[in-house]
Amino acid sequence: MKLLTVMVTFNRLNYTKKTLKNYLDTVDVPHFLVVVDNNSTDGTREWLENQRDKGKINYLILNDNNEYPGKATNQGWEVGLYYYPEATHLMRLDNDMGLSEDWCEISQKYFDTIPKLGQLGLDFGPLEDYDCEYALETHNGLTINPFPGNVGGTNIIKRQVYEDGLRYDETPWSHSIEQPTPQEDSKFSQAIAQAGYLFGHSTTKIGWTIDEWEDYPDYYIKTLTDRGYSEVLKTKIKKLKELSDGKRTTT
Repeated sequence: MKLLTVMVTFNRLNYTKKTLKNYLDTVDVPHFLVVVDNNSTDGTREWLENQRDKGKINYLILNDNNEYPGKATNQGWEVGLYYYPEATHLMRLDNDMGLSEDWCEISQKYFDTIPKLGQLGLDFGPLEDYDCEYALETHNGLTINPFPGNVGGTNIIKRQVYEDGLRYDETPWSHSIEQPTPQEDSKFSQAIAQAGYLFGHSTTKIGWTIDEWEDYPDYYIKTLTDRGYSEVLKTKIKKLKELSDGKRTTT
């Protein structure tokens, strides 16, 4: 496996630092790392420039606007393939991830064992939901789980998926809770399935989200609002606002 990785960042500098270090400490296949920043305002951009200058990032894109994860990933993959055309697999890495020491080996095993696998999710979080057990699929003795019908966040796709013209949807988020934008993750996975590929999460814990919403309440208020999440999350947004106001009072 030769891996083109695109890490998408937007604020949460401490998480970005942890994710980049963890990725560089554990990736053990030939790889090329592109970072796409969506107009961070918390010092992330300056820190990323420093990491690029140190040679830890192969290519850095600094967007003037928040292009959201889907479009940013497409940007990174396009540029990355220009500079690293030998890539056999393309990865999207969110800036709030932990990765196991053997995630490359296990990911490679999935793609080698399941020839029709087009997209592998690395975030184990969705599989901790008790509703996911019914979705287990076993192919050639190896199990994947497509719950909840898509692979969101950090994932790896086969190069051929990209060559088939499949991309993340770039529709701007609606900013409306009443009329939420269709999720780019869901649309991408469904397009992969319609093209005849399999998709699913690794049932071995090789990746996990490290974020705690309480760490960056302002970030999550903006993200949830921009995504137009459903009524169910209004309570969460209210709690985050209380946390955010509390932090502003004490700082």
